[in-house]
Amino acid sequence: MSVPVNIDAYSEYLPQDSVELRRQLVPEDTILRVERLRELSAYWRSYPSTSPKELVSRCMQLFQVGKSQAYDDIHLLKILIGNLEATTKEFARWRVNQMIEEDRQAARRDGNWRAVASMQKNYILNNQTDKEDTPDKAFERIVPLELVPTDDPSVLGIKAPKNLRQLRDKLIKRYSRDEEYADYEEVPTDDKPSE
Repeated sequence: MSVPVNIDAYSEYLPQDSVELRRQLVPEDTILRVERLRELSAYWRSYPSTSPKELVSRCMQLFQVGKSQAYDDIHLLKILIGNLEATTKEFARWRVNQMIEEDRQAARRDGNWRAVASMQKNYILNNQTDKEDTPDKAFERIVPLELVPTDDPSVLGIKAPKNLRQLRDKLIKRYSRDEEYADYEEVPTDDKPSE
């Protein structure tokens, strides 16, 4: 089980120079971990398709750390810089737009106007510019109902009988008597089957 870390401290240490961290009397183990995180971050940004398993093996090879420490480092790195594997819909849309634009420019250079029209259609489909924007549902402005308990049946549209309170008190008195204890017989708990 990994030791809990102060994520705010690591996010503060990550951009600082190691010499500055030593001047601040940061423990040497923490500085070494920050250096590992920097190296892994630079590598992962250069090669975003690298799987976490490959990052773990790289961490183990470069820094001679154990497997659990390498997994902890990758986990902390994902918290600090985000998970590069989990692309958002906006990023995917941006990437598709980039590819469409590259293909459109190539089609224009080649004079393939049918392909240019096809790229425009794909651009419209990708960005859904042919559809109305969905209205903001503003869920944060919804105020929950304040429910107030009551014993008045008229809130349900039922006419309250006369002397409702006396009837309620009579029923409470009738059905909330102290229970009498019944006689009981103790059952033996041995594991032998009964005959």
